Order: sequence, then C-alpha cells, then structure tokens
Amino acid sequence: MFIRFLLVGGAGFCIDAGLTFLLIQLNLAPWLARIPAIFSAMLFTWLANRCFTYQVEHSRSIREGGRYVLVALSMALINYLIYLVLVSYGLWPMLAVTLATACQTILSFHAYRYFVFSDAAGNTNSDLRQKLSTGTRLEGFVRARSWYPDLAVFGIATAILAAAMMVLRGLDSGLTGSDEGSHFLNAYLIWSYVTTAFGQNPMQYATDFYVHYPKISIGHWPPLYYAFLSLFFFILPHATFPFMLVNLLIGALPALLVARITRQVMGMPWALLAAIAYVCMPVTINNTLRLMLDQALVGLCVLAAMQWSGYTQQPTLRRGLTYAALTSAAILVKGNGWLLGVFPFFHIALTGRWQILLNWRTYVSGFAALAVVGAWTVVTYKISSDGFNYAWGMDYFVLALSAFLPAIYANIGPIGTIAALVGVVVSVSGRADPALREAGRTGLAMVLATVIFHAIVPVDLDQRYMSSAMPYLAVFISMGAAAAVRHWQWAFARPWLVATVLIFVFCAPGWFFLVDRAPRFDLRMDLVAEQIISQAPGTVTIVDGHAGTEGAFAAELALRDKLLQCYVVRSSQLLAKSDFMGKRYALITESPQAVLDLLDQVSASAVVVAEGPLIEPHFAHSDLLLSALKQPNSPFRLAQTYQHYRHDGRTYLYLRETPIRLDREAVKRVNFPEKAPL
Repeated sequence: MFIRFLLVGGAGFCIDAGLTFLLIQLNLAPWLARIPAIFSAMLFTWLANRCFTYQVEHSRSIREGGRYVLVALSMALINYLIYLVLVSYGLWPMLAVTLATACQTILSFHAYRYFVFSDAAGNTNSDLRQKLSTGTRLEGFVRARSWYPDLAVFGIATAILAAAMMVLRGLDSGLTGSDEGSHFLNAYLIWSYVTTAFGQNPMQYATDFYVHYPKISIGHWPPLYYAFLSLFFFILPHATFPFMLVNLLIGALPALLVARITRQVMGMPWALLAAIAYVCMPVTINNTLRLMLDQALVGLCVLAAMQWSGYTQQPTLRRGLTYAALTSAAILVKGNGWLLGVFPFFHIALTGRWQILLNWRTYVSGFAALAVVGAWTVVTYKISSDGFNYAWGMDYFVLALSAFLPAIYANIGPIGTIAALVGVVVSVSGRADPALREAGRTGLAMVLATVIFHAIVPVDLDQRYMSSAMPYLAVFISMGAAAAVRHWQWAFARPWLVATVLIFVFCAPGWFFLVDRAPRFDLRMDLVAEQIISQAPGTVTIVDGHAGTEGAFAAELALRDKLLQCYVVRSSQLLAKSDFMGKRYALITESPQAVLDLLDQVSASAVVVAEGPLIEPHFAHSDLLLSALKQPNSPFRLAQTYQHYRHDGRTYLYLRETPIRLDREAVKRVNFPEKAPL
C-alpha cells in the first residue's frame, strides 16, 4: 500500500514541482507560485489515492470529503510552512519543494489511511456512547496501539500555531522579549562550555562568561531546559530563527497529549476540537510567541499528571519513580513546577484513593524527587525569590484569585467557560464511565493545583502562570461540547461536522487575540552586532533600552564572538542601580559629563541605543546617555542608524573616534553584581 502511495505521491510531486517551476518562470513570486501548484496536486492525489492506493469500494460521501479536505489542507499547510522556512534560508525553491513534500508524505500516508479511506477511520467516528463505555484506561496511554491519529492531530495543531506565529511575526523578529535573551544565552553558555572548556571549573567559566555577557540567569531559573536547548546548537545554525522553530514545536507539544487523552475517552473528532482549542488560547499563543520556559513546563505537568493517575491505580515503584522524575524535571525547568508537589493531594481528595498515602512506594518516590531538586531549590531560593513581585500572605491570595480566575475566563471565553463547567460536571460525576471519570478528576486536580499554588506563591499575576491548567481546560471544553451534542440526535450522528463548527466557536478568544495584538518588531540587533564585530572587535559596548534590547543585543553579539573577546555593559547597571526586577531604581549620576567619564572608566568603544514608543519602560538614564553622546566634547560619533521593522523606532550605533585601552577589571566591577548569578 505504501509503495502505491509513493507512486501516487511521486506523480503529485511532479505536478506540484512542475507547476511551481512554470509559474516562477512566468515571473510569479516563489511563495505565490506554490499555492495553485499545491491545490492542483491535491486534487490529483485524492482521486488517485481513492481509486489506486486504498482501493475504496464504497461511493464518495460528504463525511469522507470533509475528512479529506481537513487532512489535505492541514498537510498542505505543513508542506507550505516547511517550504517557506527553507526558501527563507536561501534554498533553491525546487529543493525546498522536495524536502517539504518528503516530510508531508509520511504524515499524509497515515492521515489518509486512518482518517479518510480506511474502515478504521470510520470506527473513530462511531457512537460516542460506545466510546465512553469501552474507552482505554487513561494510564495506559503510552502503551496504546497507535499514536498515528494523535500525531496527525498534533501536526494540524502545530500548523495552526505556526500560522499564528507568522501572523504575529514571532519567528523572525529576534529576541526582543524581556527574558528571551537570557534564556537563549543560558543555553549558549552550556554549549560553549561543553565545546570549548569541558573539564574546566564550570562555575569559573560561567562567571567569566557573565563578565562578557551579563544576561546569564541560571540560578534565577533552573538549568534543565537550557541543557536541552543547548543540544540544538550542535545541529542547528547559530541564529535565533531556528530556535524559535524549536520553541514552536515545544509550544505545540501539549496538544499531542490533549489529543491523546480526549481521543481515548471520546473519539477522534473531539480530540481534534480539544487540541485546536488549546493551541488557539491566547496564553498558548503568547507563550509560544517568545522563547520562554512555560510551554516546556506545561508539557511536563500534563505528562506527570497522567503518570500519577496511573500510579494511583497501579502503585508500582516504576510508576512512582517515573512521576518523581517528571516532577523533578518540571522543577528544574522552572520553579513553578513545584505545583506538582501539590497536585497529588488534590487528585487523592477527588478520587478518594487515600490508601496511596500508606504505600511505601509513594514515600520512596517523594524522597527521590527531593534528593534531586531539594539542594538546588535551597541554594537558589534567595536568588529566585528576588523575582517575586508580591509578599506572602492572605492579601496576595485574594488578589491572585481575583486575577487568575478572570484570566482563565479570558482565555476560554464565555461559551468555553460554560462548556468547560459542563465537562467538569459530566466527567467527575459517579455516573460517568471510569475512563472518562479518571480523565476528568485528573484534569480538575491539575486545574485546582495550578490556581491554588500560584495564589499562594507570590511571584506575579501574569496570566501565563495559568498555563499548566489550559490543556485540561481544553479537554473539559471538548467533554462539555460532546455532552451537549449527545442530546441532539442529528448533530450527534455527525461528530466531524459538529466538531469543525465548534472549533470556530471555542477558538474565538484566540482569533480576537490575533486581531488585537500588534506583531512583534525587530530591533535589527543582528546588523548592529555584525558591524561591531567588523569595526570594533574585542571591545566594550554599552547597550541601552529596555530589558529586551539588552538581551537581544547580547545574544546576537555572543553568537558572533566565537573567541569570547567582546564585552557588553548594560547602561542600566552603569548609570543606575536597581534590583533584579528593576525596582528601587535610582540614578548613579545626573550630568552628561559624568556619563562620559563613566564611559571612559569602563573603556567603552561603542554605544548601542534603541528607542521608540514600544521600548518600555523608559528610564531617566536613557535620556541622560543620549544627551551625553550628543555633547560637543563627546568622543563618540553616530556611525549608523537602523530603522526597526514593524515599529516606529530606531537603533543607534555610536563608535569612539579614537581607540581606548581595554580595562577588564573596570568592566568586571560593573557587570558582576554583589550577588553572583550562579
């Protein structure tokens, strides 16, 4: 069957590539030429696969046509996204078509086989009542026979999330988020140590790296995810764009687990609804839009929750230690992972499995997790707690609940809220099928653990702290929708049609988010770093702007500074003083001449300043620095002005007219704060 599929695919490829080439020769842009080529090849392969590959005997139906359009469009979008990425790297369009089509072929074969033409695909649409009465137990999801349907849903969800990233320009705008540069440099630091200094004292190497690039923040954040990201420096180009693609896949990964959970208890149409509802939540889009830790944490939390569910039903030591490992990994990705220490108590209370507290395996697993993360948490608590924006206490608890509950509502919308509440009631009730009940109680425990934990720990009121609740909220939305449809026979008999319509309903918050949110802008720090490396290598550069400006410039310069010769000094450290979060701000000096004296003291040879309406917050030292650079006696001249992309702002590069001798000790006194970063 696969050979026949390849033959049909080969013919479709010839149509696709040939028409693309022909249209390009007719002076059509490569991105535009591909669109009619894809649809022409799609029409041919549908008819050929139906008659030749899968040899379908029954007549064509609306249901089959709907499934075919859904899969074909999803596969075409994946193909097109891969093609765009490759062309953006300068790859010859014909080679880009070849590689994109090869990736699509594997996904398409299984998608058509299981969803469109196979009798097995029809079985996935069988009566929901039967699925609820014969569903696979939740804890057995890893051993389930086939992951292909879930991977197909994951591909669709990833394509949708990728489209959102392209709309908001999240893949090609650099690292302008406040913490993105730090996350990127933390991973680069680990790769740099392994490849250039392995065997040396890692603390000493990290300290020296921090003197050069003072955006390293391991200690404030745990190291595990950075170790994971560092692996990609061995296989990907050293640029920000490839790592944003990795970030996209990590951001979409929870959708795979959402699809897995939902499909086992309700069936394929509802799995698709849940997965797409999840990736279209504003918080999911926003988390994936920037290089952050939250989505990696979300995936680990869902995996851990499912593993704990399995452990409480079959308490083996292997299951307990696996939960301990996942919990430890979550904590070592981000401190919020400690919510997995709270989650089991909510799950036990909801399921009534108190006997698990008397099982010695529970305590062995718990002590194993503490042995892994306990020392790290104790040693770094003071550093990480400096990032807390509030104080412990009941006042914060009440304030947090009043912020987090509306945040959840904003992410799922009014209709989604009603559906989720219905899903909770239906799934946790004693009359529900055991598999559905277990999924519902596990999900409710995770939602409660997320809300209560973050209402106790006074980090911040940002909606992204609710991220670990969102996958199960998407599952509850699908459960509630399916429960409502059960009472409408016409709709209940057409789950694919209903699920497709409901996707547009439940994804409304995401659509509105895409409309309201401005696209990301590019500070052009890649060009700035290139010019500094070419004109002022091995020198000290002052960077001024918001935290994202500092991180974006430090990351771009570090990628080009292979011998670790350049130094970056943040103007916020040189000209002012504040804590880690920018609080208790105060100027160190207040005159332009004093600023020029400080620039001489740290032997600055270049100054990079980014300004614009979206460079916020704006500090007094930024105005003071620009005023000093424009003084008649300033030793700096304006060498280049870079207009920002998609932002009415500019980045200025000032270079010293006469060379100055590097004073590393002066730089170290500014960059290395009283509290070491590691």
